[in-house]
Amino acid sequence: MEMSLEMITLLALLLVLGLPRVESNLTVSGRQAAALRCHVCEQENSFECEAPQNCDRGSTYCISAAVRIFPRFYLTSKQCALNCGMHETLSRMARSFVLIKPTPFLFVACCTSNLCNVQQPVIKENTEDDYFKDQGRGSKAGLMPFLTLASVLLGLRLL
Repeated sequence: MEMSLEMITLLALLLVLGLPRVESNLTVSGRQAAALRCHVCEQENSFECEAPQNCDRGSTYCISAAVRIFPRFYLTSKQCALNCGMHETLSRMARSFVLIKPTPFLFVACCTSNLCNVQQPVIKENTEDDYFKDQGRGSKAGLMPFLTLASVLLGLRLL
């Protein structure tokens, strides 16, 4: 059966016009997009936890966050997330690890590549000592006489 040139042209035109409406689950490269992989873990007083896991398809960020519970105790959490609460880029987030402030929130970093949530802040030891010294609290000079008096009253010896 021989098709006429007009029928072939009409068929080609319909195919060309109908192709953009075809939906596909494929990306431009022709493969399914791989799920994001992040470290998913929680740890006390350290940013060193690593537990790689595949994230849900909707997750677009890996997040590292830390919250202060007590002045010298913090909890670190690394998770997959749909959104990032930060609008700053990672390069602009270089801040010191502050232990004493009105907020318990210490650190957050978001990233979008596989296993990228290994960021951690620069931790300055004993930053709370500087805070107390500036406020006039926690003086070590008055601590020894107080302890000596308390031990004498309680019948204890320090030496």
